[in-house]
Amino acid sequence: MELKPNQTVNLTVGGTAKVIKELGRGGQGIVYLVDLNGEKKALKWYHNPPADAFYKNLQRNVSQGAPSDAFIWPEYVTAKENGSYGYIMKLRPKEYYEFGNFLLAKARFKSFTAMLAAAMKICDGFMMLHRFGYSYQDLNDGNFFINPVTGDVLICDNDNVMPQGEQSGIMGKARYMAPEIVAGGSPDKYSDRYSLSVLLFMLFFLNHPLEGARVAACPCMTERYEKKFYGSEAEFIFDPNITDNRPVRGIHENAIRRWPLFPKILKDAFIQEFSQEVMKIPSKRMIEQNWKKIVEEARDEMIICPHCGEETFVDVSTNVGKCVNCRKSIDISRRLLINGRILPLTPKTKIFIDKDNIPDGVITTDSNGVMLIQNTSKDKWSVETPSGKIKIVDPQGIMPVKAGLKIGFTINGQPFKGEIK
Repeated sequence: MELKPNQTVNLTVGGTAKVIKELGRGGQGIVYLVDLNGEKKALKWYHNPPADAFYKNLQRNVSQGAPSDAFIWPEYVTAKENGSYGYIMKLRPKEYYEFGNFLLAKARFKSFTAMLAAAMKICDGFMMLHRFGYSYQDLNDGNFFINPVTGDVLICDNDNVMPQGEQSGIMGKARYMAPEIVAGGSPDKYSDRYSLSVLLFMLFFLNHPLEGARVAACPCMTERYEKKFYGSEAEFIFDPNITDNRPVRGIHENAIRRWPLFPKILKDAFIQEFSQEVMKIPSKRMIEQNWKKIVEEARDEMIICPHCGEETFVDVSTNVGKCVNCRKSIDISRRLLINGRILPLTPKTKIFIDKDNIPDGVITTDSNGVMLIQNTSKDKWSVETPSGKIKIVDPQGIMPVKAGLKIGFTINGQPFKGEIK
């Protein structure tokens, strides 16, 4: 039964929520804007109420709370009435867009920085979900709202989240299910990790990792073909050993154009995750924190091109990079070393020292074009010169980009040691 404006629903904890209007609908139910004690919230109301086990799990998820702030988590469960039930959650902020809008080019990231931040936030969210003992079970492009300016991510549709080993009855969405689930297996954290790899690939390359020439030649995507292309005969479009499913020009232009733009460490990770071995052996799939580390390392290789002012990735194993935009050569011989990491330094490039998405420094230049590092963090830095002198760089202060300087960073109370080469 559908709800109408001004109709009220009762909550299991007491109190009511009043329906204001419909916000949207999908296969499982309708989402309404509701008023709860003077505060605007969203109510998901099911078309056909799932079984009692689902209802009890929903109540359990509410009582235990969200694994992290990345989740638009169920806050209240309604009583069973009007032939169904639902749950209350926070509203999506207006500046966030559905992931599907990025795939359809209705929304675009402001920068590579924002895109990488979104990938790390997604990895963080599912790392925390699995640490809490949950599996998502229905991970797909409809589960995310993303801020294209900041890269912040909100994960929605968390009513299907179940404790590891239990089943919600939801198998997942075609094209995002792991091959073993396509073949009839049960979702778990390993199948979540496969779906995560698919979503990260689509985030960066805006095409599906298994949809190339073989899928393009399919006359009609029937259930039999779905089981073949996404299950028993799945093939990565950039598999170095299998070439019959390469992206097709005119159809998969995003993948063709974007694959060369990203650093080798990121591409190698996808080649590994979509190898025949890893797709068939779930336990070999990459855990979320390792995915996040790879994205962080890719970010370390991103600079601002001094010629065109655009973001570009460079190979830090050499002293000269090439901009993917203007194709001009870039001197990347000056670099900051931090705990084994290599951060190439060019004017306007931001420096990320710890694990979050907030830049801790930025490269500037003086009137003579000499490069400087500005401390944009909230903490003081300690700089030691080759002669042993110690200088303090306050927040918003500057220091020269000069070989031999050793820097003691303290970021949010965590110490890091760096050196300029």
